[in-house]
Amino acid sequence: MSILEHISLIYMSTLSEREMRKRIDEEILNATPEFLEKVQKFDQENQLNYSTIYEIYSTILNSEKTVSPKPKSNQK
Repeated sequence: MSILEHISLIYMSTLSEREMRKRIDEEILNATPEFLEKVQKFDQENQLNYSTIYEIYSTILNSEKTVSPKPKSNQK
């Protein structure tokens, strides 16, 4: 792999990460009160772990597949 291809992959990865974080931000801003309570509880229980909001969000969604961040009117 050439250096330009490597740099291109890093750039694309950064864009993907930015898009993912933007999407998570939007979902949290429009989340149900129940989901926000779960985020708050998890955050309080793990404050010394230095978890980011993105790690918390991912952990909650992966641990409880029945929890949705979106209000029912916005779910697809």
